[in-house]
Amino acid sequence: MRKFLSAVLLPAVLFILPGHVFSQATMKLSGTVSDSSRPLALVTVRLFKKNNKAPLQTTLSKENGSFQFNKPDTGNYMLSFTYTGFTEYKININVASRAGDMQIDPVQLTRAPGTLTAVVVNGQRPLVEQSDDKIVFNVEDDPASKTETAIDILRKTPFITVDGEDNIKVNGKSNFKVLLNGRETSMFARNVKEALRGFPGVVISKIEVITTPSAKYDGEGIGGLINIITKKKVVGYNGTLSSFSRTSDKMNNFSVNGNAKVGNVGLSVFLNSGITDPVQQHNTSTTIPSTQNIYAKRTLDGDQQTSSGWSFGNAELSWELDSLNTISLYTNIDSWRNKTITDQTITTDYASAPSTVSYYSLNNKTNNPGVNVGSDFIKHFRKNKEREFSLRFLGEFGKNDAKLNSFQDNPGTDRYLINNSYATNNQFTIQADNSIPVSKNGKFEGGLKAILRRASSDFQSLVKYDAADNYSENATNTDHFKYNQNVISLYSMYSLRWKKSSFRAGVRAEYTSVNGDFISSKTRVDHRYVTFLPNVQFTNRMSQITTLVFTYSKRLQRPYIWDLNPFVYNNDSLNISFGNPNLGPQTVHALSGQLRYARGNTFAGINIEGSYSGNKILQYSSFDPQTGITKTTSLNIGKEIQSSLNLNFSTKITPKWSLFVNGSLRYSTVKNNSDVSQSNSGWGCNFNLNTNYRFSDKFSVSSYLGLWQEPRTIQTTYPFNTWHNVAFNYKIFKNKINISLRAVNYTEKTHDFNTITKDRNFYNTNITRQIRRGGVLAVTWNFGKLSENVSKKKGVNNDDILSKPAAPGSN
Repeated sequence: MRKFLSAVLLPAVLFILPGHVFSQATMKLSGTVSDSSRPLALVTVRLFKKNNKAPLQTTLSKENGSFQFNKPDTGNYMLSFTYTGFTEYKININVASRAGDMQIDPVQLTRAPGTLTAVVVNGQRPLVEQSDDKIVFNVEDDPASKTETAIDILRKTPFITVDGEDNIKVNGKSNFKVLLNGRETSMFARNVKEALRGFPGVVISKIEVITTPSAKYDGEGIGGLINIITKKKVVGYNGTLSSFSRTSDKMNNFSVNGNAKVGNVGLSVFLNSGITDPVQQHNTSTTIPSTQNIYAKRTLDGDQQTSSGWSFGNAELSWELDSLNTISLYTNIDSWRNKTITDQTITTDYASAPSTVSYYSLNNKTNNPGVNVGSDFIKHFRKNKEREFSLRFLGEFGKNDAKLNSFQDNPGTDRYLINNSYATNNQFTIQADNSIPVSKNGKFEGGLKAILRRASSDFQSLVKYDAADNYSENATNTDHFKYNQNVISLYSMYSLRWKKSSFRAGVRAEYTSVNGDFISSKTRVDHRYVTFLPNVQFTNRMSQITTLVFTYSKRLQRPYIWDLNPFVYNNDSLNISFGNPNLGPQTVHALSGQLRYARGNTFAGINIEGSYSGNKILQYSSFDPQTGITKTTSLNIGKEIQSSLNLNFSTKITPKWSLFVNGSLRYSTVKNNSDVSQSNSGWGCNFNLNTNYRFSDKFSVSSYLGLWQEPRTIQTTYPFNTWHNVAFNYKIFKNKINISLRAVNYTEKTHDFNTITKDRNFYNTNITRQIRRGGVLAVTWNFGKLSENVSKKKGVNNDDILSKPAAPGSN
């Protein structure tokens, strides 16, 4: 409790101190704004350094027309006043001394002549805006984001939560999709966390969040879409060098990003590389059977060391054929390596016999290289530039090479095991989309998409029971597996706006065929099914600041090769896992209501959602009391009812002090369709609160506090996790280099994560002790200026497959 209170109170003190202590010594620059007859509220007032295009401070006038800034350093400045329907007003001011408050003369705005078309002022937009189906975070209007990365900016974005390890959830869900300028890109396909860590915030104009994707998008059960939109009209070129080092997992990460454009041809390049040195953690797994025929208790206890390395890059060549047509070519190359060494003791207790002790060692290496190649063609039409036709192709080629050696030193018979697996995973995607405005307020969208997956796996298991013997093949766990999956999708959607309301209705039909062939065992798998996925949304603008949204959608998740491959991971002879070739898809129905409030620099949102799945894919463990073996596989046996509450709030308490709160609370009930007596229910949450205070243009302090717990499954309860850090950020060399020094989870050196799995036949606890306390050093160098958006059209990516389960204790 003492550690938890320290983790909570210290960030809370940091939240309070900036507004209380430091504001006492800050001088003020203030004034009033009005029209010819009355004070004006919600006028956007910006303070600029003379001859500087980026605002130093931004605020909104109050009901009585007053506004206030922190008084800047001595020098020449310009104040800009913008308000819908009025001509922008600018005045020059001179700050001669830092001593004392400064009051400017009253400002009076005049109404703009004619229509408002030319007076839709770019400068008056708030930090967070809302539209019918999305939330927009205007990154370009946040001065603090100029030297941050995309992952830092996402911490401030509504309906997105990011934990201490930079794991992301959208609308409380970890299955989401990242777009770049409205198009899917392979840059974020392999490892979205590392890509976002290296993506420079200086090139980002805004981030859009769509919590209820339309029928246009794949039928996967995603929690939402993140659309990163880059700046388009800046002079010069752009580049970023970044490094990120963390002591808790001995990680070092480096990235470089560059953009250039000559005439109508643009080039964008992104490279990233990193390693983690061996990090030791302790693991204790205890299994207690209900019927103690074989043993009374079995405990695996020992250390595990994991190291990894990765490198990936993305390059795109974009050619604007003319003002209406664009073609782009891109490629992605990546490689992921992992090594795990385990040394444990196995203690087996018996009801009426002495305990026995075995020794268990494991050496596991994996290597996963891959390459993607794609092309886009985007066409607009001269008579109606709102109409768009696009054609896209993406080819993905990946490999998975795994080599495992294990040894059990048993009191009776020793056991030496080698498991080798080599798999290829190739995927081809062709997609065509057409968007046609059919009236002033209506639009029709339709498209076709084909995903062709081709995979194969050679797996072999060798065993011997004496060090002097030769290995012999285990025929029951050796085979050659070929797997083909074809997904053909067709969608149609119509949207209509009427006064303050809008309505969107669409349906997506997806045909799936699966063909698997286990050549050695002469076993075939053949699945064919058609799924209809409706999507309906109604939006009502209750006022200029409040929006109400209701949505119904049906989503789909398909199993992939790691769920279907029957290869048995039998490193521990009494604890094995394998895929299920007969596994089918799962569908989810979701109904949500969302209320959003946006006024000035304050945004608040609440989203209530209920979902149901009658064929949920569950990882299920069964215990055989006659052999003592625990088997784990995936089955379509789940019935899940889930309710969730998502809350979001952001505001600027002062021009220098920002506060962001995002969180989700979920309650799940999961039942076994094959055994009505088996069910589980409980709460899950993900919540983060962060704040930032800018002492000056160069120095700022940030603090984060988070709570995290995954919802329960039919057998498993996951641990409750907290995380916290404090960051000190400083800019040097004309703000081109940003240095961030962070203290992470500073109140505890290690933490035990306890995962509990229970069934009528057994009870298992898995305790993982991980290093928690650490420090982070992050350095980012931004050089040059972006010439023009060279990454407007970015490929396709498919996220309709079921994600791999997280490791115990992971964030």
